[in-house]
Amino acid sequence: MESICLDNNFKLSFEKLPHTVRLIVLKDGEEWVCRKEKLANLFSFIEADQQFLFKGRLQLFKRDDEIVVQVRNTIIGTFSNQTFKEALNKLK
Repeated sequence: MESICLDNNFKLSFEKLPHTVRLIVLKDGEEWVCRKEKLANLFSFIEADQQFLFKGRLQLFKRDDEIVVQVRNTIIGTFSNQTFKEALNKLK
């Protein structure tokens, strides 16, 4: 399972499933929210002009060259597009 460390003891982890990837936000090591998405859709989010990914509690959006993670309308962390792409490439 790949992970990206965020701010304030939050972590975004990626769990590979047979047909999708499960994105999990951990708070102090415990699962807080998650979302399943196809790997191809995650790559297309990075490459395309698409600004937002997901609706609901867990949302990702692009700002300049970084991706912002928002949970329940609160920004919990940011990381670079390159970091996101590297994590996704390890799931192929």
